[in-house]
Amino acid sequence: KELAGAERVLILGAGPVGLELAGEIKEVWAHKHVTVLDPAGQLLPGFEPELRANLHRQLGELGIHLRLGARLTAPPATEPGRAGTFTVTTAGGEEITADIWFRAHGVRVNSDYLADGRLTTRTPQGQVRVTERLNVRGHDHVYAIGDLTDVPEAKMAGYAMQHAEVVAANILAQLRGERPSAVYRPLPHPMILLPLGPRGGVGQLPGPDGPAVVPAETVSAYKGADLFTGRFTEQFGALRDEA
Repeated sequence: KELAGAERVLILGAGPVGLELAGEIKEVWAHKHVTVLDPAGQLLPGFEPELRANLHRQLGELGIHLRLGARLTAPPATEPGRAGTFTVTTAGGEEITADIWFRAHGVRVNSDYLADGRLTTRTPQGQVRVTERLNVRGHDHVYAIGDLTDVPEAKMAGYAMQHAEVVAANILAQLRGERPSAVYRPLPHPMILLPLGPRGGVGQLPGPDGPAVVPAETVSAYKGADLFTGRFTEQFGALRDEA
């Protein structure tokens, strides 16, 4: 409701979350003026130049306005996700007026429930040290997956799903009285599926000769068309049938 009545949208953060949100907004309300602002000077650093060029092209075609290398002098006066016209100023003196804004930056690991240190000591980043089998170090029957782990990789849902497969295999082995043997090895190159609406987007997946940039059609087929809802509906439905 708040977004529907706002004509000018400001998204702070040009990472995958901010860009995906911008694409979804444009899919539903093509007429809205969407600006994405980030102090970083480059989109998706570490990914293939071909992917970044394709991303810039698609954002331009959607009419999404990028402000890279720009930092606000003060945050918006309104709460994120709440409609209300405001004007902000960048350090370079540019004024941006919008009717609603969204925060797409400032990831923080939600691990406060481990703060007492009784199970394990967290890293300075609030993460948990794990073994290659994703055991919490020092515990053979405790596992961690997702953002919580100190695995040296980007914190993204696709990696968390791969963590889950390893942990599930190891738990099943333990239930059978076997020694857990599944290990998780981070990819040497980053991967991503970044939809820009149900038909657009960019992707990079592992290939036999290194990272492979995939077309928008592949991004749509794997994720963009329904944002994985069909995949999980099928999984949960199968679990209910088995139960």
